[in-house]
Amino acid sequence: MKIPANIRDIIDKERMHQLATASKDGEPNCSYVGAKYTLDDETIIIVDNFMKKTLKNILENPRVAIVVIRDKEAYQIKGKCEYLTSGPIYEEAKKWMKTRGDRFPAKGALLIRVTDIFYSTSDEKAGLPL
Repeated sequence: MKIPANIRDIIDKERMHQLATASKDGEPNCSYVGAKYTLDDETIIIVDNFMKKTLKNILENPRVAIVVIRDKEAYQIKGKCEYLTSGPIYEEAKKWMKTRGDRFPAKGALLIRVTDIFYSTSDEKAGLPL
C-alpha cells in the first residue's frame, strides 16, 4: 500500500512513534522507535540499536503495527517486517544511523512493507481505513 505524502512526512519528521509487535503466542509488546525513515512510498525502515523483546517477536511473527502522530493527526500503519543484517538496504540504514551519532550500534534494520493504514484520530474516522 502506498503511504500518502502527509503520512510520510509524519514518519520522517516526528521524533518518536510506537511500534507494536507480538510473539508467536500472541504476547504483545509496544516500544518507542525514533531511528526510522521511509525508504520509499510503500516501505518504512526502523534501525535496531537496542531491541530485545521487539526483535524476538519480529523473528517469531513478522506482523507489526506502528502508530504515528502529529498534533491531532494520527494513523495506525500495519505491515510485514523483514529483519536485515546485511545487504544494501541494511548498509544504507547503518550509514544513516551513524550520521546521528557513534553511540548507536545499528545491529539490524527492520524493513516494513506497509499493508494497511487506518485513521487513529479521536473523531468519527477513528479505525476507518485510509
